[in-house]
Order: sequence, then structure tokens, then C-alpha cells
Amino acid sequence: MNKKHWIIGFCLPLLLLFQACQSEIEVDLPDYEPKLVVEGYIENGKPPRVMLTRSVPFFQHMDYDYIVENVLIMDASVIVYAEDGEGQRLNFQECADSPYRYAYVGRFPGRENMRYDLEIEWQGKKYTASTRVLHTFDLDSIGFYAKPELLGEARRTIRVLMTDDPQELNFYQFFVKLDCKTIHDRVWVTTLPVAFDDVTFSGLTFNYEVLRANPSAFFMPLMTDEEQKEYFRMTYRPGDTVYVKYGLIDYDSYQFWNTGGNNASLGQNPFTNPTPTISNIKGDNVTGVWCGYASKTEKLVYDN
Repeated sequence: MNKKHWIIGFCLPLLLLFQACQSEIEVDLPDYEPKLVVEGYIENGKPPRVMLTRSVPFFQHMDYDYIVENVLIMDASVIVYAEDGEGQRLNFQECADSPYRYAYVGRFPGRENMRYDLEIEWQGKKYTASTRVLHTFDLDSIGFYAKPELLGEARRTIRVLMTDDPQELNFYQFFVKLDCKTIHDRVWVTTLPVAFDDVTFSGLTFNYEVLRANPSAFFMPLMTDEEQKEYFRMTYRPGDTVYVKYGLIDYDSYQFWNTGGNNASLGQNPFTNPTPTISNIKGDNVTGVWCGYASKTEKLVYDN
């Protein structure tokens, strides 16, 4: 046998062996038990709003019709009690602040330095949570910030100067809404990090850069290609109007946003282990947050 025939004779059995080893693998996924997901907020000057949904399996195809018909919960009893005894039953109605355009909405606005208790009854089960609307604070300054060596001449970030109160352990959260030619954020978009504490700068004056985090892909099917291309940008350009909302949240709310934000940031990395999201909702088979905000809003216009 010459060398050529020897190579063919050696490789062909290996090829047949590998082909013989290929087979379809069927994986039986365990039955999925949906959780009640609570997303509730009360803010100084605004009535409470609560969105209730069912969690869905990871591989479930999602669109707006599916969410309305199978995910959104419309038949729960939702009540909010203030620590001074005032109570209000929330009504399920249209809500511009909800990604789903519907939410349970109250009548009375939140007040600073007030605790608010949430009570939900659905399908014979009861769920409770408590949060506090703290107090507002002022920024020292806010404006667009240029980094031409990194971003080019036109692009900007937003930088704030703020002074932390040394008498308190504070937990901060920032949001943005971007309004421009291609992007019109209807709901507030979180920033990076989603929430942060003052442990490393307690009592200090410091700079904080406001970066628009990845907004929800839920709205993308309704967008044009041009809108989708611009939707996930984190910087600002001439012609942009940006609204920045900032405020204090309590510790339990911070725990949710800190752990949930980390999972959202790392969830597509196959080499990381997800950490449990710490919810402040009490009850069986439930997750989510009931969060009080003491917030203010600034408007910035990036002139052409």
C-alpha cells in the first residue's frame, strides 16, 4: 500500500466513526412554574402605580399581544396604606408610565418622609411590601460633558456634581429620558450603575457620570431600522433633549436594584453565575419591588 492509500485507509474509518457518534440529544426541560412579578412605585408628588405580571419561561416567544393576553394581570386587588392611616385602592387603567400601557394606579400622591405599605390579593393569596419615600436633595451642578479623545467632537455624556450628606447612609438612583429625531423614550431608562450607595464617598463632593443603560428590547418590534440603530446608544448628540431624574431610595429597594441590575448586566455572559435577585415583596412564589422615590427632574438641551 502506498502512502496515499494508507492515509485514505486511516482517515476514512475515523470519519465514519465520528459520523456514527453523532446523534440527536433530547433535553426534557422541567415544568415551569410562573411567579407573580410586582413592579410598584410611589413617588413624591405622584400617585402610586403597580404593574403585575406573570413570569414566563426563558425560551417563550414574546410580543405585545402575548403579554396582554397571557402575562399582564388585571384582576388583582391592590391597596396602598400610608403610615398616617390614609389608604387607597388602586384601579387598573391606562398608564403612560407603564411599559405595558396599563397599571394599577392610585389617586393620592406620595409625600416625603412617609412609609407606604402595599397589599396585593390575587387568586386567593396575599402579598405585602413596605417602602419609604425619603427626602429630595439638590445637585451642585449638571451639564453635558465632552470627551473628544474618546467620543469625538460632537458626542457628550452627562456629568453631575453632587455632595453626599455625611449624617446619612444614602442610596441613589438616576434615570433618563431621551427625546431626539429618532428616539422618544416613553418610560424612564435606568443608568449605569442601576443604583449605588455612598459607602466610598460618604460626606464628599464628587462627580457622577450619567450613562443611559440598555433600555428594554420590548419596544423594538415597533421601531424602524433607523430607530433600532440609535436606540441603545449611551451618549448624547446635538439636537438631543435629555431629562434626568434623580433621587434617594431606601435600603430594601436598593438591594433589589443592585442585585437585579447585576443580573441584567451579566445575564448574557455564559461564564458567570447569576446571583439571586433580592426582592422586598413578601409572599409565596413572588418577586419584584415596591419602591419609594424622593426625586427631582432636570431638563438638558444639547443645542446644535
